Amino acid sequence: MKYLKKHFFHITKSQRIGLYISIILILLFEIIQNISFEKNDFTLTETDKLFLKEYAIISKAKNNFSNKNTLQLKDSISPFNPNDLTKEEWIQLGFSDKQADIILKYKKIVGGEFISKEEFSKCYVIDDEKYQKLAPYLLLPSKDESSKDINTSSITYKNFNPNDITQQGWEKLGFSAKQAEIVMKYKQILGGKFTSKEQLKKCFVISDEKYLEMKPYILLPEKTKQDEKFSTKQTKAKINYSSFNPNLYTEKDWQKIGFTSKQAETIIKYKKILGGKFTNKDQLRKCYVISDEKYIELEPYITFNTNNEQIEQKSKTKENENVVSKTDIKNKFNPNDLTKEEWIKLGFTEKQANTILNFKKSLGGEFKDAQTLKRCYAISEEKFKEIEPYLYFK
Repeated sequence: MKYLKKHFFHITKSQRIGLYISIILILLFEIIQNISFEKNDFTLTETDKLFLKEYAIISKAKNNFSNKNTLQLKDSISPFNPNDLTKEEWIQLGFSDKQADIILKYKKIVGGEFISKEEFSKCYVIDDEKYQKLAPYLLLPSKDESSKDINTSSITYKNFNPNDITQQGWEKLGFSAKQAEIVMKYKQILGGKFTSKEQLKKCFVISDEKYLEMKPYILLPEKTKQDEKFSTKQTKAKINYSSFNPNLYTEKDWQKIGFTSKQAETIIKYKKILGGKFTNKDQLRKCYVISDEKYIELEPYITFNTNNEQIEQKSKTKENENVVSKTDIKNKFNPNDLTKEEWIKLGFTEKQANTILNFKKSLGGEFKDAQTLKRCYAISEEKFKEIEPYLYFK
């Protein structure tokens, strides 16, 4: 046992030399590695620098805009139309769930869409700081730009239902304020709704060129059974025509040449929104209850060369039929607050009251001023002059 203990840890001279050399080599290797790492620790690659720069910008944007939902880097924000954004997309832009709901409700209040950057900025949940960040990317005109004639700018179409478009919406599609107003009145004559592309095409302020531009985007059928019914009824009847002035025709006269009572009533209403008379054949052709086949039959007999006194007499007769009674108005009133019954108390018929309320609805639910109210075709010039001194608007 003593022999074993003595020789177990015994190292020869050559073994000791080898061990010393190994230790020295290990120490040298460690020293070289440390020197190399110190140099690399303080040298950043271009990729590292870029990453740190981007990280700093992102952190700054987060702190400035929102603690919860933030805007992306400016370079990554694409121009957008705020009228197209969903609730989720508003949240992605840094607004809270409640703020997104308020923005969408505000859009409905102003008529269903924002028409300028200034209008968008007035939403109270959009503070000045957020607006300044978003303004460069808004695909909306400024107030000065939006006042220019929209027909001079190019129109970007997207699929739409003409029944959902407000008067301002038609103006954005390239129509003048007056043309847009006529389209809205024309819709009222149709019963408050377009049911086919054929009906829309017949609106006389929509030229054939403009209709062809819009047609692919209109979310309505080409024709309805009712359109075909009109055409069939009118072509089947055999009529002995003679020259006539459409401005002199009453509802009964139109019925005598093959139109139904409802169609005749529509033609008279259509003439009224034209200012009380047809000035050319093309206007008559555009009346949607007159089919193309029927118009071809009528066209050779249409004339406008008739004694002016007769025309005036017919117009006066028609006006007397629709005259509204005078009322003793004592107090000022806001027309936006009146119900159907209150309009009737002011001397309007039930039908006229309905027309006024529908017109208000088409404007986004509010008359902005007296001139806007005056444009409603159910309010005659005489009646407007009677109520004008008592009007006020909030």
